[in-house]
Amino acid sequence: MNEFIMQEVMQVQRDLLHYALTKHKKELGEFIARRTNHLLDDEWDELFVFYTTLWAIFCQPLVNRKTIIEHYIQTCASQIKSPTIRKLLHTWGREFPSFVRVIERESLSFVIAEDIFTQKQKRIAFDKPEIKEGHLLIGTLVSSGPAYSFFISCLEIERHVAETVIELLQEMFDEKKDVSVREFVTLSFPELLYECFLQLSSKYLSIESLEWEQPVYEQVAYVLQERMEEIHGNGPWIYVAIVLWKVYCDLERPFIQKPELYAAAIHYLTLVIVIPYQAVTQKEIAKCYRISSRSMAIKYREMEESMAEFIAQIYKKIDHFEEGRILTPEFIPHSQITTEPNRHNIRRLIQKPNDSAAQEGHLFVQSMLTNKKSESLREQAQELLDQAFHEVNPKRRKELVHQALRLYPNSAAAYNILGDEATTLKEAVTYYQKGMEAGEKELGKSFFRDYKGHFWMITETRSYMRAKEKYAQALWLLGEKEKAIKQYEQLLQLDFNDNQGTRYVLLPAYLETEKYEKAEELIEQYDEPTAFISYNRLLLAYLRYGLHEEMEELLEQAWQTNEYVMDYVLKKKRPPTNSPSFYSLGDENEAVIYAKEHLAFWQKERELLGWLQAMAPSFKTKW
Repeated sequence: MNEFIMQEVMQVQRDLLHYALTKHKKELGEFIARRTNHLLDDEWDELFVFYTTLWAIFCQPLVNRKTIIEHYIQTCASQIKSPTIRKLLHTWGREFPSFVRVIERESLSFVIAEDIFTQKQKRIAFDKPEIKEGHLLIGTLVSSGPAYSFFISCLEIERHVAETVIELLQEMFDEKKDVSVREFVTLSFPELLYECFLQLSSKYLSIESLEWEQPVYEQVAYVLQERMEEIHGNGPWIYVAIVLWKVYCDLERPFIQKPELYAAAIHYLTLVIVIPYQAVTQKEIAKCYRISSRSMAIKYREMEESMAEFIAQIYKKIDHFEEGRILTPEFIPHSQITTEPNRHNIRRLIQKPNDSAAQEGHLFVQSMLTNKKSESLREQAQELLDQAFHEVNPKRRKELVHQALRLYPNSAAAYNILGDEATTLKEAVTYYQKGMEAGEKELGKSFFRDYKGHFWMITETRSYMRAKEKYAQALWLLGEKEKAIKQYEQLLQLDFNDNQGTRYVLLPAYLETEKYEKAEELIEQYDEPTAFISYNRLLLAYLRYGLHEEMEELLEQAWQTNEYVMDYVLKKKRPPTNSPSFYSLGDENEAVIYAKEHLAFWQKERELLGWLQAMAPSFKTKW
């Protein structure tokens, strides 16, 4: 290659990067922050932001529906004196990131590499002698005359890791039917890049590589791995499960008598996180581990609550390629469990670009990350709300809330406090509605699209979710029952796992408004070994079909779930005035809570009560 042409090409690359980071710094910075925030992790921030910035320059129409490279060509190409360089520059506007595997080192200065998706080969200027056959190179290739060169820099992954990464990326592309390579890479590059980081992180993570405080903890991990491979095959979800189990052990240091119980609970929790539409039920998982589904359900809930913050980090980094697809965690927070030698190995595999042309890009990255950590108006407003929460004087509390709203109007939490302080239901409804609207503005439409189904696990959504819940409650009390039901339904759509317990309010609402078909669907969706589900299933079966042959079996299931409920339904006992502050599945406190919320539905059905009374003598003897 003509040395002069290569030097000119490198100078144009520098000029283009400088143009992007000065003329369009604001648009580029805002887009990168918005597009990658849920993927960032302290260990990879700088590297990840740098390469996604290069991707955005070529692939994202950030200004007047044109990419930055298109604007640069339109504005600056005429200033380039060399016709050859101008011609080369015009071809750059069509480029997008490439994932290429080195298949041959032609000379000290050039390699031949093959695109992992199209198998097309290109001659690339690359003078690093350590880059050998089988290495994976990731970056945007631009024409430099008789060969290609990477724009500014590329990511280099060694052969023994590259094979795993390439196989995974190809599988992801194969799942995208009728999508071109250009469309696939252009739209999904940040997620593909993080998939590489996930593999690099997990490459060194195994059960043996982790430090287990007790041998039984390691035993649980092996049981978990073996059963998950039997049911689901080998995949990234096993890595997620091992990480969850290690974090749980470090947090709780559980005393374990039955390893299968803990393995099963982690197994199911992993499915809830990774696969929103679970193909395997709680009962099936419990059967696989030869334990009771009830015991597993209790342990699963304990684990979910214990690791709520950690799980929230995972949800932030899950990529929703399309609704209904099995979700792949693009990067599981591993810093809590990865050992220092592992970190060293990973850093060695991913080398930061050291070309001087990249220095300006790194300054831009550092400024973004610094701005990210600086105190914002939102954070200042939150400090005022924290003060308001602990303020005893109602007048002073409202003053603090209004100060917070002046700093940050899109604060759902602020409106929630005002709604709680309201003196009338109508006033409360107004504030909670404003809280919902503020939350919707703060999160943005794309957030609702990307994270639908997993809202509660992302901390930033919770003020909005609480506003929506309180709004629905106030509407119901005002008699606006259909509007309230709609809000409750939307809450479940936003949070499939129903961490707010919306189903416990929505099901009685369906019963009261005689929406029996929807009530039945809700019961099937949240099938769990609780009095709430089993007794409402019995009640609903009667309301829909009257007394029929399946009623006795449903009664048996309900009785086995909680035998105390029937005493309250048949008025042998009266529920106490005050509700219990806690309960366990199957105990009398659970029966009291159920009775206080549902007794009115049963008392209206005299035929059903008569049948129950007739069946009562056989309860204890038969079941």
